[in-house]
Amino acid sequence: MKRADKAILITGASTGIGRATALHLDSAGFRVFAGVRKEADAEALTDEASPCLSPVILDVTQEASVSAVAKEVTGQTGGSLFGLINNAGVSLNGPLELVPVPEIRKVFEVNVTGLLAVTQAFIPHLREGSGRVVNISSGHGLLAIPDKSVYAASKFAVQAISDSLRLELRPFGVLVSNLVVGKVDTAVLGKILDERERMAKEADPAVLELYSPLFEFFDREVKNLPGISPEEVAEVVGRALMDRRPKAQYLVGPGARKMRNLAKIPRWLRDSLMYKALYRRGKR
Repeated sequence: MKRADKAILITGASTGIGRATALHLDSAGFRVFAGVRKEADAEALTDEASPCLSPVILDVTQEASVSAVAKEVTGQTGGSLFGLINNAGVSLNGPLELVPVPEIRKVFEVNVTGLLAVTQAFIPHLREGSGRVVNISSGHGLLAIPDKSVYAASKFAVQAISDSLRLELRPFGVLVSNLVVGKVDTAVLGKILDERERMAKEADPAVLELYSPLFEFFDREVKNLPGISPEEVAEVVGRALMDRRPKAQYLVGPGARKMRNLAKIPRWLRDSLMYKALYRRGKR
């Protein structure tokens, strides 16, 4: 089968990793369906891509939207899908006490329920095409750290889903991989900084002061960590789709490897080291 006959759906293709991956796979000759939420994003992708890339309006949190895209893809491919890339996701940072519950629900609706809903809708297509699923996760799906309880929980869930589906779909020739991605230089960091600033403004000053070491640690250690480009991630996604025997897990970038290595440290030692790193300035 020629690559042009291999259809791929990627969610969250408006910006960042999703956009870079959609363009990378399009340039590699695949038939790409790029899920975006706005017509403006669809037009921007169309301007840069070949005629083989088709933007589709997709909100992974809305059942009707997922069903409509499944119907549209079926109409254009005959119901066979070579690849599903579950990339759509949102981040949420901050001490749990300061995080609004509606924001928590949104994270799980997009990162977990949305991923499950899209995958469920396209399993018949993947089975028909002996296809592949690539789930985009994070180093926080390997190791949960303070300030990331909600986001880490959602990414641990992505890891669990990948592990389960890897065997569940194997009898049908559908292969599942999980990409653990470190820090990526995208617009997401700016959104995180804006959200933290808003959170700080809305918090009770006395409660905010209790968590000042976490905010200081983020500013001191995390914000300025070097990141990788979305294009680097896109290349690994391409490998996961084309490797004859794709790995169960791909680590992308030094941040992912660091989290993997830290996760191997005995829990009591890891907790001790992390606690000292977070609160050492408060113990001077």
